Amino acid sequence: MKVKTLVIDDEPWARARIISMLGDYASEFDIQGEAESGAQAIKAIQDHLPDVVFLDIQMPDMDAFDVLHALNPEEVPYVVFTTAYDEFALKAFEENTVDYLLKPFDSERLMATVEKLRKIFPDDGFSIPAPPDFTWKKFRNVVDLSNFYLQRIQVRKGDRCIFLSVDEVVRFQTEGRFTMVYTMNEMHIVDVSTMELEKRLDPMHFIRVNRSTIVSIDHIAEYRKVNSRITMVLRDKSRTELVVSQAMFKKIRSL
Repeated sequence: MKVKTLVIDDEPWARARIISMLGDYASEFDIQGEAESGAQAIKAIQDHLPDVVFLDIQMPDMDAFDVLHALNPEEVPYVVFTTAYDEFALKAFEENTVDYLLKPFDSERLMATVEKLRKIFPDDGFSIPAPPDFTWKKFRNVVDLSNFYLQRIQVRKGDRCIFLSVDEVVRFQTEGRFTMVYTMNEMHIVDVSTMELEKRLDPMHFIRVNRSTIVSIDHIAEYRKVNSRITMVLRDKSRTELVVSQAMFKKIRSL
């Protein structure tokens, strides 16, 4: 039995391209239908109860998140988000997400998505529906996250929004109601909590050092130890110093 699949995108050419690319895996996927709007998507999902949906995030009448939240828990399929923008990545992974494809993606990138789906659906084709209490935290334990970590983050700069590479970030810090993003020379505001960021940052490059601060391991310049007090010095313009616990010091040194 093949994996029941829907393709949802407001652009006909985008739907046609995905369906054509999935044709390389015709023995595994049964394309049950298409939809070009949020309203059509809800109806198609409720009618077909697919195993997986390739879902465009931005549609004219509603976005993908509105579509998913309009469904009953037992109707929610696994989701492969498709979009031209990566600012939705954090929100997407709060859903029942398998992968997040940035357009335009090629056949090699789609192959990686298919491999992730193969981990979810056994070889005999028997689909495993997500129970109502299924959460991303549980799902991330069985899916390879190597392609999922944030590469860029949208920040506010005056009345503009700009994108920063996460490689530029020295630390994220909660200050009151805001999350501040510090680079070597600048400070920005991001509309995401450090708790959400922690889920989407590569743990080999970022680590939480206390309740309010996540630092880039690549931007740690040195440690200073005086008696039992350990201070971390960051490689930024102001040489920021942060006090860390013995346990945290050992954890960072083990990375």
